[in-house]
Amino acid sequence: MYDDYRMTPAEPELAPRPTFYLRLSRPVVSRVIMVALLVGFVIEIVYGVLFYDTWMTFGGTDIMVLVDLGAKVNILIAAGEYWRLFTATLLHGGIMHLLFNLYALFAMGPLLEAYVGPLRFLAIYLLAGLYGSLASYAFADSISVGASGAIFGIVGATTVYFFRYRDNFGAQARAVLQNMVIIVAINLVFGLSAGNIDNWGHMGGLFGGALAAFGLLPRYRQPQVVSGHHALEVEERRIAEAAWIAFCGGLFAVGVFLVTQNYQPALQELFR
Repeated sequence: MYDDYRMTPAEPELAPRPTFYLRLSRPVVSRVIMVALLVGFVIEIVYGVLFYDTWMTFGGTDIMVLVDLGAKVNILIAAGEYWRLFTATLLHGGIMHLLFNLYALFAMGPLLEAYVGPLRFLAIYLLAGLYGSLASYAFADSISVGASGAIFGIVGATTVYFFRYRDNFGAQARAVLQNMVIIVAINLVFGLSAGNIDNWGHMGGLFGGALAAFGLLPRYRQPQVVSGHHALEVEERRIAEAAWIAFCGGLFAVGVFLVTQNYQPALQELFR
C-alpha cells in the first residue's frame, strides 16, 4: 500500500528585513565653543586687572570691562558697532553665569551636533546667538552678555529635529521633546521672576535656532538593499543649505536695520 503524498510548491525563504542606523558625528564644534567661552572669560579677567585694577568675583564682572570687550549696548550698536551683536555672545557677567552656560552647552550641544553634523551645528549656533542678540537689541534696553541665546537656539533646533523624525525615533523622540518643553518652561518661569535675565535674548535665540534648523535638517535616503544592517545616507543639499543660511542671515540684517531706525532720533539728540 502506497502513501498518498500531496505535492505542494516549496515556499520561498523570506529574507530578513533590512535595518538602518545613523552615523553620528563626534561633538567637536560644541567642545571648541566651550573652550572659546572659557578663553573669553580669561580675557575678561586679565583685561579687568590690567585696565581697571579689578578682580573677577562671584558677584560678577566690572560692567566697564564688558562694555569695552563687546557687550550688547543698544545705543552703541545703533551708532554702528554692529559687531557687538556677536561679541556679546562670547562674554559672561560672572563665573556662575559662565558655568551655567557651559553646563547647558555640555549637556545639550553634543546631542544636536551628533545628529546634524558639525557644520550645520555651527551654523545653527551662530545664527541663534545673533537672533538672540537682535531680540535683546529690539526689546531690552539693558546691557547684556552671554551665550544663553545660542544655547536656547540649540533647544529650538533639537526640538525641530526630533519633531520632524518623531515617527522614526519613537519613544526616544517623545522623551527628548518633553525634556525640551520642560527646559523652556522652567527657564521662562525663572527668567520672568528674576530681574537680571535677558528673556528677550533667550526667546530670540530659541526662534533663531528653530528657524535655522528648519532648513538645515539632514534628509536621509534609504539604501536600496533587501537585508542587512546599513547606515542611512544623507542627501547632498549643500546649495540649498547655503541658500537657507543666507536667507536667515538676510532676515537678521533686515531686523538689525529696522531696529536701528528706531534709535535714530535718540542718536541725533545725543550728538546734537
